[in-house]
Amino acid sequence: MVYEFAKPEDTIVAISTPIGTSAIGVVRVSGGKAVEIVSKYFRSRRGKSLDSKKWGMLSGQFVDSDGSVIDEVIVLVMRAPNSYTGEDVVEIHAHGNILILRTIVEKLLVGGARIAEPGEFTRRAFLNGKMDLTQAEAVLDQITAKTRRALALSWSIYEGKLTRKISEYTEKLKTVLAWVEAEIDFVDEEIPADLWERTKENLRLLIEDMKKLLSTADEGKILREGAVVVIAGKPNVGKSSLFNALLRKNRAIVSPYPGTTRDQIEEFVNIEEVPIRLVDTAGLRETFEPVEQEGIKRAWDALNTANVVLFVFDASDIGEADIQMFEKCRSNIEDEYLYKKVIFVINKIDVKPDPILPAYFSEFPCKKVYTSAIKEVGIKDLEKVLLETLLRPESSYNDLVLFHEHQKHSLSKAVECVKRCIEQENLGQELVAFELREALTALGEITGETTSEEILDIIFSSFCIGK
Repeated sequence: MVYEFAKPEDTIVAISTPIGTSAIGVVRVSGGKAVEIVSKYFRSRRGKSLDSKKWGMLSGQFVDSDGSVIDEVIVLVMRAPNSYTGEDVVEIHAHGNILILRTIVEKLLVGGARIAEPGEFTRRAFLNGKMDLTQAEAVLDQITAKTRRALALSWSIYEGKLTRKISEYTEKLKTVLAWVEAEIDFVDEEIPADLWERTKENLRLLIEDMKKLLSTADEGKILREGAVVVIAGKPNVGKSSLFNALLRKNRAIVSPYPGTTRDQIEEFVNIEEVPIRLVDTAGLRETFEPVEQEGIKRAWDALNTANVVLFVFDASDIGEADIQMFEKCRSNIEDEYLYKKVIFVINKIDVKPDPILPAYFSEFPCKKVYTSAIKEVGIKDLEKVLLETLLRPESSYNDLVLFHEHQKHSLSKAVECVKRCIEQENLGQELVAFELREALTALGEITGETTSEEILDIIFSSFCIGK
């Protein structure tokens, strides 16, 4: 759903703390009439007018229009432009009873405010120049971060690390564009013959750096949203035991009887600060039992969405059934991604310590891990291989990553524009200038300088109401 934001002169209000019971709840008000509207319902303990407060905190009571007390509150006043949104902002800190908070909001609506749209406080901060688009999105990433690693990376973006990198690209392209436009305007001027060759080399280096940043996008998505790791294989190979071992708790029912898992079970697990959505699926086999059939169908569907598939074998019973199931598994995965996406897990090595995979599997360069899930042998090795599969080799906490799909799309567009400048020998200077301007526009979409209203609507509508 795309929201149409009202005029910025409106004063907006929303509950900014999670719905539920807590010691404290916060109602946030922003806009030109924020102080005026809250003043109608606030009674200071010391009789001090809220309007006289230029910055800071007052304690008192939030009252109804008839003077009856709704709650004891602390009111925090932040004046424009030195506030989160760049407008006058008032925060009302009350008891965290949702009935109290909703009553406060209702009174403020009567007083002249309106309910904020999702992300409207942060959107106003962006529109008022308090932050650029990368920083605004980093606010959301900080709120939704599932691990300390994701939190650290989002904080570095909020502090401007991505903005500085995009600005670096922008300045280099502007320098080249200025030279190209000068060549167009002053055709009679003497220009060194090797200048364009040197410029093309600089653009090639720029493309390499942009591609390096672009290569972080898949990893950024994993760190932000979590990787989907699906455990698959024929029945009774120990998938549920492996699922429990990775979770470090008994979540799935383990049974010696084939077909115990009828539906897929999902849990989030944090492996070395990488969020992973682990999916245990029904054993893959031919069956006529309707419930198990549905579970197996869902297992095949899960393979389509997986970042990694753990294809599990029973070390004591590897044979034709495994080959048949893996052949079906392959049909759900493009061959070029197969070795990147599938890890062979040879389980139950406590039963057969030296298992041999059929020759059929040797043609696939998939990583292999030997485990005994029931005895928790090889689980650390599996986690290590899993992270190596999901993350780039040089990945670290200090990296700069692209967290959002539109950032990846815009940077890809910029790379393609610059590539056309240097790969087409007969491209006229006017077309070179055009491609450089298109690249600059694409980079501006990342920071928000050239982002369309439609894209801004989509981005900010994913925020919560109070942010």
